[in-house]
Amino acid sequence: MKILVAIDGSEQSFKAARFAIDMARRLDASIVLLHVIGIPQFPHHLGSLDEYYRRIEGEVEGWFNTISNWEESRGMSIGRRIIHSHTSIVESIVEYAEEEGFDMIVVGTRGRSRFMRALLGSVAQGVITYARCPVLVVR
Repeated sequence: MKILVAIDGSEQSFKAARFAIDMARRLDASIVLLHVIGIPQFPHHLGSLDEYYRRIEGEVEGWFNTISNWEESRGMSIGRRIIHSHTSIVESIVEYAEEEGFDMIVVGTRGRSRFMRALLGSVAQGVITYARCPVLVVR
């Protein structure tokens, strides 16, 4: 069994990761952490697009390292994947899960800020709607 966990750095996504790691351990499943970087709406405020991607990727690697260092993660091989989306975050998650043959997607219910909560709530809803495999939403 292969489990994909969508991570955005929020408390909810870390809860989803903990749940997925526990599930993967019990089921002897493989697990991959995924973060999708969307194209910023106002790139001129953020410097170059390359600078933006490098900054976000560094932050995401920190999240991945935090999760990999949890007690629950010890002894597990946890995959990591960062995707640059040119479409939508939902589409990128769903397409990656299909292309790589994941059996389940695990997501949190909300994101990092008020604005992101609404956005990532809609991401969770979109993944539920379009994924062809089961989706587990962790509250």
